[in-house]
Parts: sequence; C-alpha cells; structure tokens
Amino acid sequence: MKTATLILTGWDSEGYDYAHSAALALQKYPDATVRGVSKARLPEALEQAGAYGRILILGVSLGGDPPQLARAVRSLARKKISLCWISALPPSASIDAETRRLLSPYMKGLSLPATVADYLGVTDKLSPIVKDNAPLLDAAGYAHRHLENDDFFAAAVQHIARGEGQKAWSAEEQTLVSSHATLSDAPLTGHSAVMDGVRRTIRQLARHSGVRVLILGESGTGKEAAALMLHHLSDRRDNEFVSLNCAVTNPQLQEAMFRGYEKGAFTGASAARSGVFERAHKGTLFLDEVGELPLEIQAVLLRILQEGRVIRLGAEGWKQEEREQKVDVRVIAATNRDIRQMVREGRFREDLFYRLSTVELRTPALREHAEDIPEIARDLWKRGRREGWRTLSRAQTEALAGYSYPGNVRELANLLDRAYALNERDFVKLLEDYRKVAGVVDTAQAAPKTDLPERLDDMTRLHVRQVLEKYGGNVSHAAAALGVSRSTVYRYTN
Repeated sequence: MKTATLILTGWDSEGYDYAHSAALALQKYPDATVRGVSKARLPEALEQAGAYGRILILGVSLGGDPPQLARAVRSLARKKISLCWISALPPSASIDAETRRLLSPYMKGLSLPATVADYLGVTDKLSPIVKDNAPLLDAAGYAHRHLENDDFFAAAVQHIARGEGQKAWSAEEQTLVSSHATLSDAPLTGHSAVMDGVRRTIRQLARHSGVRVLILGESGTGKEAAALMLHHLSDRRDNEFVSLNCAVTNPQLQEAMFRGYEKGAFTGASAARSGVFERAHKGTLFLDEVGELPLEIQAVLLRILQEGRVIRLGAEGWKQEEREQKVDVRVIAATNRDIRQMVREGRFREDLFYRLSTVELRTPALREHAEDIPEIARDLWKRGRREGWRTLSRAQTEALAGYSYPGNVRELANLLDRAYALNERDFVKLLEDYRKVAGVVDTAQAAPKTDLPERLDDMTRLHVRQVLEKYGGNVSHAAAALGVSRSTVYRYTN
C-alpha cells in the first residue's frame, strides 16, 4: 500500500504562510516530498502525482485548465490516492460548476497556517524559524522563476520543519542568498515569447562558462539579472559573482579596481587590496556600463583579458613569480550604449569590443513584451511586501499595461512605489497624474531658436537639462530616454 506523501504549496504569500504550512505538514509527514506549484500548473502537477498515496494541497487556489484538472482528480480517485486541499482561497473563476462539485469533497476551506496545525494535529512553534529563513525563501522564489531550480524551496521548508536557522544553510544556499541580495530592480519576469527566448539563450550560454558575453539593452531591462542567471546556471556558481559599475567608479581609481594594489602603492593605499579579477577568480566578473570606460582604462582591461593575469599596482618591481596573479574569470559586460557606433567613432577600442563580445545577448525593452506587464507588476509588488495592501487587482494591472515605460521595469517599480506612498488605488488616475509629471516640456518655456547656444557642448547640456525636466528630475528615466548612462546625465546637469 502506497503511503508516500506529496505536499504541493504556492510560492509567495503574505508572511511566508505557504512555506510555514508546508513545514507544519512535514512535521506530520517527515518523509514527504515538498513542491512549489502555481495554480495554473496544478492540474499538471496532479497528473504526475500517481506514485504517491497521499497528496496535500496547501494554500494554492484551484485553477488551471478545468478539464485537465477534472481528469487528474478522477484518476487519483480511481487509484484510491488520498487528496486534501486546504486553503482559504476560492477556486479560480475558470473552474466551472461541474468541476467544483467534483472537487468539493476534497476541499477544506481553512486559513493558513494556524488551522493547518489544528487539522494535522501538530504544535505550531515555527514562526521564529520561518522569519530566520526568510532570505532563503526569497532567494528560492528567484531560483524557481529565473533559474528553473525548485530544490532551494524544498530545502528551505525542510530547514523550517527541523527548526533550523541560517547556520544550517549549505554553502550553495548561502551563495544563492548572497547573490539574490545584489539583484537589480529588473528581474527577468514574464512568460511572453520574447522573455522565454531570452531565458532559453541564457540557459544555452550558461553551459559554456568560458565564453564571454556582452549584454546589450536599455537601462532598466534586467542586464544584471541576466548576468546573475548566467552565473548561477554555470559550473562557476559556487564561486564569486563580482559586480563593478564602470560608470560610477572614479576614473583615477579604475585601474586600481581592476588590478588591485599593494600597501603604499599610492597616497591613501594604507593596506593591500585585491582587484575585481582576483576576487572573481574561478567565478564571474560583471562589468556594468562598460561603454563608460575611458580609453586609457580600456587598454588596462584589454591587457588583463589578453594575458589572463594581473599585476597589482605597487608590485611592478617584485620578482615575476611574486607579482603575477593568474586569473580564471568569466567576464560578462553590459551597456545601454550603441557600442558599435562608439567603435566606429573611436570612443571604444575595437580589439576590446571583440574580446568582450564573443556572444551578444540583448535584453528587450518593456514595450517589446508589454503583455508581461501585469505579471511583472505583481512580482514587484510581492517583493516589496507592502503592509496593508497585499495584492494588485486585475483592473490595476490592466491599467498599468496602458503605458509604454521608457524607463522600463525600473520605471514600473518606481510607479508602484508612488502608488503605495500616495495610497492611490485608482491606477487609471495614478497614470494620468504620472503622465502630467513626466509629460513633454511646455514649448513656451523652451529657449527660442535665436537663443540657442553656438557651442555643441553647451547645446548638449541644454538638451540634457530639458529632458531631465521632462521626466520630473528622475535621472534614470532621463538617461533611458537619452540613451546614455546616469553618469552622463549628472555630468551635463551639474
């Protein structure tokens, strides 16, 4: 007789209720298998569950394809497999009356997780443990959505069920949490054909961990998220992911950042420090906004890539075997600039461009996959964990889909923050007000043609300032509209 237990639960909930409930079920059935599942994929998960003798569905709303769901439930009944659904959520609107009647004997309309403990007859003392494992649960959700890895979620639930905190995390789990904390505000969320294609390309490139990748895309399209995904899917995942923003680093210190330095190498070098290549040895180095590097620093980077070694500043007079540091690093670079045009204009070295761009990967602008806006908005809202306003309604996400977002996902995140700060629940009105702030500059306020500066640099400065004013002083939005980096906007407006 089959006694194996399968626990199916959701990925996200207020206060990690799903993971908490699954951990309670594990205390009742310690040998159970835990899987995260969305309501859309629930029928498929049930169809594949025939090897189990008991199935608990915790918190997930019944949804997905109704005929497929009905077939799966009937098949489980014929096999005499115990099925119990525990949730306070109503079935999806797509579930017809006949399917609801079929499912009603298995449905227990109970809230999570307190009544789950009562139903299963276990004592709930897990709240502090859930809180301690919250970073791992957040990172596990990222691994599910972007790395197609569900093992971390099951491991986090096991830690909670055993009463284990962060000290029990494996090295791989610690690495995932650390990298997840560095994620940009533009995760690769969305199931459009465009985003599916991006993730498919990343999975292919991840198999070749020595190949350099140049990621091209507008500001706010998730270039760092793509780099992190490349790292975590590769055989370098257990080593460091080091990120360097080439635009914000002081140009005078950029060479030291790449090469590292010895104590006394220059004024202020009070202690030796390794460079980014040394820190990323056996791992991945992400060079963001690489198009902003000055030509002289481009030469430094090219030399390191060609030779596969670095010599720290201040170590030039040492013996060769003492001063050379051999490095094995996968370099992923990114830019929102037209870097090929920069090569043609002599502003970016052609030999460095070809060193960095063995393969090019483009992250699409949000307007190119607008059908993903509702899903991305819900994901951003959940990650914000905003008190008193748990979810976005369908009307709100549909309203959000009516804007083009020149600042891409970063602008969408900013708009959601605006809604929460103003407690504006009417998103049609929210967007109307936002467009007024981000609207075009009144032509009556623009400088007349006769007053236009004659010097190109002054004309550029005037244009950048007008675009910045158009976007209400938001530097990121202005930079995205101009097709330049944020540092360029700062340079022309200060």
